[in-house]
Amino acid sequence: MSANGERVTLKVWTRDSVNSRASRQLRKNGFVPATISIRGQDSISVKIKRDELIKNIKEHGRNYLFNAVLDDGKETHTVIVKDMQYSPVKRELLDVSFQRVSMDEEIKVELDIRISGREEAESRRLLVMPQIDKIPVKGLPQNIPDYLDIDVASLNADDKITVGDIQYPEGITPDCETDRLVLVVSEAKTSAVEEAAEEEQEEQESQEASE
Repeated sequence: MSANGERVTLKVWTRDSVNSRASRQLRKNGFVPATISIRGQDSISVKIKRDELIKNIKEHGRNYLFNAVLDDGKETHTVIVKDMQYSPVKRELLDVSFQRVSMDEEIKVELDIRISGREEAESRRLLVMPQIDKIPVKGLPQNIPDYLDIDVASLNADDKITVGDIQYPEGITPDCETDRLVLVVSEAKTSAVEEAAEEEQEEQESQEASE
């Protein structure tokens, strides 16, 4: 997470109209309709330049703490990306929801799961089968990581990982049942063709050895 004073600035502007027609026009002009949710207050309807938003999310991640500067400095809010909506076919970014955060209040987010060591497991003819791709967690905004990494290199067949088995950064706790299944490991099934080829190779090697 970014330290205070090092945060990237996102420029946003108040939206005069929030109907569907106005939102479509914003997208044509290179903007994305957005909202800033504030606990105990009405949300603020804003717009943000699409290219700037996508560039910064790719560079810093969705769980980065941004400074949203409203109307060229009228207000500044510390925000995190809460949700992004895309069109189902073209995957065009339709709108984004920001959540204003306080550095001393816990927030809830869903963290992506990244699996490392998969190649090592597959080299031992093991299949790693994820059961979920995100885990809900809670913690202070500055402690929220970009993702959770699970190393499967040393796992064996029939091993499983649950939410409670994962090591979380300090100050971060899961916000769901700890016995929830995250991934399972199984032995890769060998096809009949592969089995026949292996048996043929073994017989050939045996014959060569006896000659």
